[in-house]
Amino acid sequence: MTRAAAFRIFDGTRFPLSFRQLLLIAFLGIILLLGGALTRTLLAVETLTEANRDYPLQALETVQAVRELQELTVALERETRQYLVLNDPAQLTEIRHTWSNGRRVAAALGQRFPADLPALTDAWQSNAAQTLAPLLAGSDAHGLSQPALSETFRQLGTLNLQIENTSKVLLAQRNQALIADFERQRRSVIWIGAAAASVAAVLALVLGMWLARAFKQLDRAIDALGTPGPQNPIAITGPSDMRELGARLEGLRQRLAALEADKLLFLRHISHELKTPLANVREAVALLEDQVAGHLNPSQHEILGILRDNAIALQQQIESLLQYNAVAFDARRLQLRPVDLRALLDALVNRQRLQFQARQIDVTVEGPALTARIDPEKIDIAVSNLLSNAIRFSPDGGQIHLVLAARPGGWSVDCIDSGPGVDPEDQDRVFNPFYQGVRQPSSARKGSGIGLSIVKELVEAHGGQVSLVRRNGAAGAHFHIEIPDASD
Repeated sequence: MTRAAAFRIFDGTRFPLSFRQLLLIAFLGIILLLGGALTRTLLAVETLTEANRDYPLQALETVQAVRELQELTVALERETRQYLVLNDPAQLTEIRHTWSNGRRVAAALGQRFPADLPALTDAWQSNAAQTLAPLLAGSDAHGLSQPALSETFRQLGTLNLQIENTSKVLLAQRNQALIADFERQRRSVIWIGAAAASVAAVLALVLGMWLARAFKQLDRAIDALGTPGPQNPIAITGPSDMRELGARLEGLRQRLAALEADKLLFLRHISHELKTPLANVREAVALLEDQVAGHLNPSQHEILGILRDNAIALQQQIESLLQYNAVAFDARRLQLRPVDLRALLDALVNRQRLQFQARQIDVTVEGPALTARIDPEKIDIAVSNLLSNAIRFSPDGGQIHLVLAARPGGWSVDCIDSGPGVDPEDQDRVFNPFYQGVRQPSSARKGSGIGLSIVKELVEAHGGQVSLVRRNGAAGAHFHIEIPDASD
């Protein structure tokens, strides 16, 4: 496999598995890791349990054997001395029985700790056998001297004490070994558990990040479908089913782009086709009003007035439709350059000064000198539409405030008027094309309903947002434009 092919597989462009298969493999891998760690833990616990279960019994049996050997030594000394005094044959039988038990217990102790106790237990048996040999052989025991007998049993007592102390040391060492083994097993279990958990976490993190990237690409692609302007081809990396979904979205994007182009073309054609006969209608109405074809009575003049007003209104609607389509199409092509926003707002207000001075409306511009990379013509049109809308709805002698402000990562403009405001039932639809709200000024000409739609198109083309700020019962309307800094 070449390096480029390996990179494409890692990047997800040629990954053969689907999301479901990949998720199943990841879960199985994590279960195997954690299951292996759990199995290893159970085995370690079982081993330690068996060791701890056997140790107390071994310790108890060792202590009992040491004690029994001590008791047999005392009994053997007592029986021997009694036999020497009483010379009772029955006593000799007891001596042989006690000696046999002593040898058995000593041999058993030696087998418990074959590396340490056999030397002591063999010495115990050798000393006892050497002294008691005449008695055990059934020969005359009168040759045994009391001092020799006392020395032998003193040595046996010393050996018993050494056996006891050595047994305690050996049991303590075995206990320490069990504790050390327990600690080693505990560290091993912790290390294995931590390693398994770490590997599982890394697998889950890598898989999650990889899938999150694919879902993020998918989310951006879906958002872009409803966004005006040129769009890049949709390419989703990751599992095979995610790539197939990306290909289907790309097909949908191309179809939507074709439909949008057909819609714009149709609107341009139909608008132009309507303008020509409408112009002829207006010209014919003008000729009739000039009585070129003959004298008109008052009723005929009234009918011609109705025709003229509706023809003008229809022409304005057609021109608004053409303007909206032109703005929607032109918003996709921005010509960004550094612009002084405060100077742009001042120039815009000066151009419309006659409109608001005629109605004694006070328009103020607030904010610092601020430079941003924008398309000045389109921002001028957007803010101009907001200002025209505010002038139209403001009462005579009202006030309008344009407020420019710098924001983290961008800038904003607020347009606040003193008119009747936006009706609550219209607040969610004021930016819809050709929508006209409930509250219309009685003295003003009816609008086309596309001004705020044009504002929305041009602001969103800059990556910004325009919103209606709720006034909570205060008079007037408050529109807020916020645009981020454009990248170079």
